Amino acid sequence: MSYSATPRSESTIFPMRLAATILFLLSTAAPAVSGEISEPVKGVSLTYQNNLWWARLDQQDILLSCMASACGGDCDVVLTMTPTGLRSQEFFDRFRNEINKNAIVKASMSGLNPVVVDKPAMVTIDGKEVSISSVRLSFLGSPTRTWMMVEEAPFGVVTLTCNSSEGDYEIARKTWLDLAKSIVIPRK
Repeated sequence: MSYSATPRSESTIFPMRLAATILFLLSTAAPAVSGEISEPVKGVSLTYQNNLWWARLDQQDILLSCMASACGGDCDVVLTMTPTGLRSQEFFDRFRNEINKNAIVKASMSGLNPVVVDKPAMVTIDGKEVSISSVRLSFLGSPTRTWMMVEEAPFGVVTLTCNSSEGDYEIARKTWLDLAKSIVIPRK
């Protein structure tokens, strides 16, 4: 039995090599690189994906600028100190129940026609008890959503607030939940 190989022309070899090269590059793509930022006074830190977010400090707050469609819009991590005379848990309970009311008042004053979509509800995220809520706004005639996560801290509360268009909300919310999971509050 004899075997005879038919030589392939350069026009058939090049596309096969190109396809193989593309598959190789896709299979060896680098994983998302994580960044970390810490608030210097209370030590609250946040891990985030560099390909989605650009993070910076503004005094004690962490500001996250969205750089990809998956994150929907910008987010802020804000630290609020417990007022004198209250324990942090008491302040957390009051704060989480007032956050939508405050968002509604501020948005109404700005003519954004706010509507509470998700009332504050306690949920567990990676073993942490947090309150999550959202408000729909009308910004320049387009429906937008503000999503808020509040977590109790020894010094008061930490709030993660994110914004997106209504159309991007469901995809962005998953990314925001990842941010919420990555917030670390020192428990002194």
